[in-house]
Amino acid sequence: MDRSIPRVEGDALQANTIRKITRRIVPLLMIGYIVSYIDRINVSFAKFGMEETFGMTATQYGFAAGIFFVGYVLAEVPSNIVMNKVGARIWLSRILVTWGIIATLTAFATNVEMVYVLRFLLGVAEAGFFPGILVYLTRWYPNAQRAKVISTVMVAIPVASVLGSPLNGWILDTFDGALGLDGWRWVFIVGGLPAVLLGGVFFLALTETPREAKWLSEAERAWLVETLAVENAERARTAPAGHLAALRNKRVLALCLAYFLVLCGAYPLAYWMPTVVKEVGDGLSSTQIGWLSAVPFLLAAIGMYVTGRLVRAEGSSRPVLVALGISVVAFTVTALALGSPLLAFAAITVATMAAQTAKPLFWSVPTAYLAGAGAASGIALINSLGNAAGFVSPYAFGWIKDFSGGRTGFAIAVMIMANVGALLVIGAIAARSRARRASSVEPV
Repeated sequence: MDRSIPRVEGDALQANTIRKITRRIVPLLMIGYIVSYIDRINVSFAKFGMEETFGMTATQYGFAAGIFFVGYVLAEVPSNIVMNKVGARIWLSRILVTWGIIATLTAFATNVEMVYVLRFLLGVAEAGFFPGILVYLTRWYPNAQRAKVISTVMVAIPVASVLGSPLNGWILDTFDGALGLDGWRWVFIVGGLPAVLLGGVFFLALTETPREAKWLSEAERAWLVETLAVENAERARTAPAGHLAALRNKRVLALCLAYFLVLCGAYPLAYWMPTVVKEVGDGLSSTQIGWLSAVPFLLAAIGMYVTGRLVRAEGSSRPVLVALGISVVAFTVTALALGSPLLAFAAITVATMAAQTAKPLFWSVPTAYLAGAGAASGIALINSLGNAAGFVSPYAFGWIKDFSGGRTGFAIAVMIMANVGALLVIGAIAARSRARRASSVEPV
């Protein structure tokens, strides 16, 4: 960017550039992530029908919910490496179409084993979508704006539950028996087909890099390309260089463990919230359970959006530590108050807000550290190994419920311990980073 441009004019150009980018790509990415998350968690409502159709136990349901992440973890890093070669526009579109087809096919499962297979394949198909979005955003947003935009895009997670919970409850009550299909089968059909259509929209609407963005002015493109190049060069001095270096980097591996624990404290909410609401509010219809299950996620969406605009310290671990601490307290209150419906619902709402907000706050740390090809592999590795929690925590929740005779309070302990662990690991990473920075400025 021309250094002779006055400061006020330069600030206006930068702000206008970011607004254009946000209007152009963020709504589309959010819609894609909402659809992907609905397809991932709609099994939580299909659960009630599959219990009747297949005699599915809580442990089997936990396995069906979690095996998605086995495929997801196995395919995540290869998926992002391929995306780095063929481009986000082609690869994100392919992911949408593939997972939409597999999600729809789940409606025609004839036994529990077939559900397991299709859920595994759904994980393989969706692998790379979220880290692909993160890598894509690093190619469009400078450091100063990245935490805010990641928080905005990740609002899609609770929004998906806000929309998906009442929608799936309504489908169960309304479509049951239509065309000779059970209501739970319609949950998968209505959830899967939009992803196929959205894949075509992604292919037509996404622009690969700022250099190709003809919808930006020449001055806007020049400022953005120069700013991103300077920041990438700065990160490249300390970040692991290349795919293999990122996969072996100790800090990246520590971040994998931290994210795994963060998600262990959040994922059971997505898969077990309708069950918890049903237990707390005895006698509710599917539609009522759907609306009540949406409330914690609606408030979480608001909390994530607001937090993303308040938090300015790029790469700081303090905000995520605060969110995790709140979730520990709130989950503990939930476990102790299950006999008091109003208090239990209020506590799990606060816990959901804190646990969901911790996720985008976490991602500001690795995206401020990784660069280049190492960013694609490092972000994919953190996301894939972290998402192993998607298998471990829902399955553990279901197993503990069966083992304890259906005591949800015991199962909530999974989330409490996970959040405590995340606090300790992220705190240790932050302390080590502070020590490294302090030693680097000591006089020689």
